[in-house]
Amino acid sequence: MNEPDLFPELATPVNESAARARGNSSDLVGLETRVARSALWAAYGDALGWISELTDATGLERRTGGVPLDKPIAWKRRIGGRSGVVVPLPPGCYSDDSQLRLATGRAIRSDGFDVEAFAKVELPVWLSYMLGAGKSTSAAAAQLGRKNPTWWSNKFKGWTQSGGNGAAMRVQPHVWAARTPADPETYLPDVVRNSVCTHSHPTGLMGAVFHALCVAHATRVGDLPSTDDLRMAIGVANRLPEIIARDTELGYWRIAFEQEAGNFDESWAKAMTEIREAVNVMSTCRTDACGMERYEAIANALKLRDPARRGSGMLTAVAALGLAWCEPRPTEAMRIAANAIGTDTDTIATMAGAILGATADMDPPVDVLDATMFRTEARRLAKIAAGESPPNHEYPDLLHWSAPKARADTLARSKDGGLIVRGLGRAHEVEGGPPRLASGDFRWRWVKLDFGQTLLIKTRSRLPNVEEDRAPVEKPAPVASNGQRTSPAVARWSPREDERFSASRNEPPGEHDVPRVRAGAQDIREVVSYVEKHIDDDRAVGRTLRRVVKKGTTGQVAAFSAALIDLLRSHSEPSEPR
Repeated sequence: MNEPDLFPELATPVNESAARARGNSSDLVGLETRVARSALWAAYGDALGWISELTDATGLERRTGGVPLDKPIAWKRRIGGRSGVVVPLPPGCYSDDSQLRLATGRAIRSDGFDVEAFAKVELPVWLSYMLGAGKSTSAAAAQLGRKNPTWWSNKFKGWTQSGGNGAAMRVQPHVWAARTPADPETYLPDVVRNSVCTHSHPTGLMGAVFHALCVAHATRVGDLPSTDDLRMAIGVANRLPEIIARDTELGYWRIAFEQEAGNFDESWAKAMTEIREAVNVMSTCRTDACGMERYEAIANALKLRDPARRGSGMLTAVAALGLAWCEPRPTEAMRIAANAIGTDTDTIATMAGAILGATADMDPPVDVLDATMFRTEARRLAKIAAGESPPNHEYPDLLHWSAPKARADTLARSKDGGLIVRGLGRAHEVEGGPPRLASGDFRWRWVKLDFGQTLLIKTRSRLPNVEEDRAPVEKPAPVASNGQRTSPAVARWSPREDERFSASRNEPPGEHDVPRVRAGAQDIREVVSYVEKHIDDDRAVGRTLRRVVKKGTTGQVAAFSAALIDLLRSHSEPSEPR
């Protein structure tokens, strides 16, 4: 039996004439246009809002030279911390918001989201070229660069308290590539997978989920969500624990979260109360005003300038929609966001741009940096949404891949003398670009990847020589009972694994020695302790796993599997310093 439509209002456009003008959702050209404009306006808002991020009126005047901030301009900013360098940035240069959105899009294949490639390749490599970043995202990416952490159990310091907007700002590609955006269950699991790589607190997750639902509505309908639409979207968000419960991989994450932060359902219920209150404040704030005046009232009511609330994933998502309601003209909306000094200018602008862009009848007035690449990638994601199989980005084989131990080692030379950005591919130095910048033993160099993205990347004075990363052997993705493709099926095994997991010569303890597994008992620490004592004995581990699978609940199996993976990885491979 088919599931009922979880978001039925998306099936009928609110503004039918606007929807017809932009093309029916089955029309690939119309879909490509909406996705491209959503991507371009998101990047435009980022490039404009980044100029005024984290500064005051005096600092903004210094950055702009007193020029009104109404379009992206050339400006300067210090990167690399206090020991870094002041960098001249070209007009339309975008920040980490768009960089991570591009990384997300690359990891979406025609057969699904490759969360492992995103977590173990994209995020660690991004550290070498990031332009602005939140503490949680940076800490999470650094931890994922080590051997042992998994995307669903990335336990960096404070990981369960990471509620910022670093996830919400990058999840739009999951919507753009969704084959049935009217059904949130086709893209929300991937939104959560992406998010928990760096942000596990319900406030951060709520921002990603709420924003994804808003972008989905705008992309499908061609108009902004109404207050009634938001009530239905919040109803969908309320069901997220059920959606997670039906996903085995997300079940592993939930177990890891609850081991440190307590019951997820209770935390999510609190976040639901907060999102309802925030949406109500935004919806009822100064309805007699419009434009900048109303947006300022929303910013003040939501306390977006409060350091403890600025950058909240949930509040940023609400503010982005509020901005779109205040000013539906994207050019003017981006200007308003960028000049709301003291708020998270670039992220609110980029998220509002993603919503408004899907409803716009024009591209941004000026191109951002790498605009051609943004359009190309948008077309690729739209083709995936239409059921086609365009070429995927080629990642290294994760069996043989290790992220560079130092960020400055990401840019290297191949045997033929060409430039390689580890994990991403071939590159070349930008001709006529800003000069190389130096600080101590390090350099910052402008390079352009072969697929079109420009990076200001941290390097050593002398580049290391490396062999090109090996690509994996691909197999057809398995098809689940509901007809959906599961996670990308990329071969991750090599003959060396057989040696690591060879059977013990000694006879393992009998199955009767394994601690009893009782159905319904959530705590299986005794079983985990037993396995830890016999971790060198593969047959003992196998017997224990068999008993847990046969006797345990789904939650117990997920909890034991997560613990077993951590034990095997920590036992077999020592942690590497970064």
